[in-house]
Amino acid sequence: MREAYDLGNEEPDEQSNEEPNEQSNEALQAEKAAERQRRRDQRRATRNLLLIKTLAFSALTYSAMVLYYVGIMPLWGLIAANVLFYIRAYLRMHDLCHAFSTRGWVVRFLPTALFANPVWGGVAPFITTHVQHHQYLGTDQDPWLHYYAGHPVRAWLFNMIEPEVNLYNYVKQRGFERSLVENLAFDVARHAVNLLLFGGAYLTHVIIQRTCHGMGVFLFNFWPHRERWTADAPLGSWNRETAIRPFAPVLQLFFGKALTEAAMYHNRHHVLGQMLEPSHRYVALSDDGGYTRFTKHWPLATVQHLATGPMGTREPAP
Repeated sequence: MREAYDLGNEEPDEQSNEEPNEQSNEALQAEKAAERQRRRDQRRATRNLLLIKTLAFSALTYSAMVLYYVGIMPLWGLIAANVLFYIRAYLRMHDLCHAFSTRGWVVRFLPTALFANPVWGGVAPFITTHVQHHQYLGTDQDPWLHYYAGHPVRAWLFNMIEPEVNLYNYVKQRGFERSLVENLAFDVARHAVNLLLFGGAYLTHVIIQRTCHGMGVFLFNFWPHRERWTADAPLGSWNRETAIRPFAPVLQLFFGKALTEAAMYHNRHHVLGQMLEPSHRYVALSDDGGYTRFTKHWPLATVQHLATGPMGTREPAP
């Protein structure tokens, strides 16, 4: 037994110790590489799914317009199609732009290609000003402040022209970049072609979809960011699960689970570090944490002043 013990405690051979270590390192590197690839594949699949859903929901509204044009679908059917499907398409576009690069031509042109509601300049004016909304929530440097601050009627009017306001703020910050001009030319061309092909039916479709857009984004911009439906209500971001939960089954039946939960848990989308998660994952996110690096104590009684930011240099309100 003693001899066996002594043999077991001899100095190990240097070469025999190096080989397992090298094999272990190689296995660890291979495992890390496989995990990175798995995450890339998962992100690619999520991106493709969001893009497909954006196109699919907008295609349903476009198909309804074509059926209305040929006399198969009545006006109320066209209205219903836009009410049920347009905001779902817009939500997927929102998620797509948040989590993935918008520089490639696929994301620049495809998500809004079948929108009748003009989202001028493609997705760039939207996502640029929307990310700034997350960064400067509740301050006078938030380009989206007009959509939720002040009287609700005033906010509703600004939400009705949200794409134009986003474009104005984008051009004010960055000017007419080549990519923006290309997207604007694409927008003008596709609307012109549709008007030429479908005439009054397409114009009716545009008006209906813009109305759906304005009402939908008003509900998502004002209610989640104001404590009450009043002009003097505090600003911030609120969890609306308690208010929506009794109606959730009906809302999910008509508008889907992702849109319903996006309305319930919009505040989680604003928590720092959670902005990139798509709406169908809001339910799994946390309510805890701040919304911006400028403010630690929420809600805000009034709009916070910041001297500099995306809206330029600003003087304090008198």
